[in-house]
Amino acid sequence: MTIGSNIKKLRKERDITQEQLAEFLHLTPSAISQWETDRVLPDIQYLPKLANLFKVSADEILGINIEKNDEEIENIYNEVRELWCTARRDEAAALCREGLDRFPTAYNLMEELAFYLTYSDERKDQEESISLWECIRANASDESRRNWALGNLIEMYMKTGEVEKAKELAESVPSPIYTKSRCRLMFLRGEDWAWEMCSQVTAEFSGFIWKLRNLVNAFGDNHPLFSDSERLVLWQKLIDFVKIFYETGDYGFDEQLLIDVHYKRAKLLLKNGQIEDTLFELEKLCEHIIHYDNYSDGLLGNCVVIPKDKWPTSLLTRPRDENDSKLETTVSSCSTENEASEHKRLLEDSYFDVLRDNERFKAVYQTLSENARS
Repeated sequence: MTIGSNIKKLRKERDITQEQLAEFLHLTPSAISQWETDRVLPDIQYLPKLANLFKVSADEILGINIEKNDEEIENIYNEVRELWCTARRDEAAALCREGLDRFPTAYNLMEELAFYLTYSDERKDQEESISLWECIRANASDESRRNWALGNLIEMYMKTGEVEKAKELAESVPSPIYTKSRCRLMFLRGEDWAWEMCSQVTAEFSGFIWKLRNLVNAFGDNHPLFSDSERLVLWQKLIDFVKIFYETGDYGFDEQLLIDVHYKRAKLLLKNGQIEDTLFELEKLCEHIIHYDNYSDGLLGNCVVIPKDKWPTSLLTRPRDENDSKLETTVSSCSTENEASEHKRLLEDSYFDVLRDNERFKAVYQTLSENARS
């Protein structure tokens, strides 16, 4: 049976007229008629509403047996992840759309597309992202997936200025939400418990410092949450936190945060005319860029295992053995450049012209140029 004939069958079984269905969906009876005669396919945003109204799964409306298609969906998903990891973002999004045209309830593809659209400043993209997250939240069977969608919905409503909707959703979040990693601790004892706790402390610390970074950067330079002097203090606190936690200097991928913070401190100090302090920040920036690019070389990708010569050594981040989950990582880069190349280009901006003839600035720029790779 076609999608249209399935909708017609379910509508009649529940004694609902085309007019009533149209009113429920805020459409015209003509639109429902076009669906049922297969002249037009319903937009994906109407599937959860139809499923809720008819008290069936979206699969039944679509006439799809998902089990037969799991392997193909997984193949598409893996190809999408590979495209993300090689910075081919538009191709990945297009493949998600193709996959969803064939498998409209493939929530892993829906997540990937929704996440891609969250980075767009176009209102239509933002609305589509919200629609996709709502669909996942309403229909996915996996609780963690629904909670993930809920979190992204809150962020999207904040981004689009719909603060009341974001607040309403935030207040609806189950408390506490037990993650699989926290549940694992309930069944572990002794040394096993300690190693698992180390892993979770590391993950939570990483989450904390990035949240703090986002807080300090809230609303951008035009409408900052904190004054210039306050931001300088908070960014320094971030640097101090990171250096205390990673006492051996093996920052891993969190070194990207140090790079970001030193660059922002340099720009703000230069804005305030503090030349010596600016040059110090640029030198620290360069130091972290070279260290990070050497570490991350060959590690950007899907399900990468960190080789032994790059194992972390700080007390809370060191691995237990070669099977430690901390050694598996997925880091997708949105650029084919390394950090040296990207920041070399940033330093070419006219903003830094006042430093152009300074020998210390020249040394930083030269080091980045020598290590730049596209």
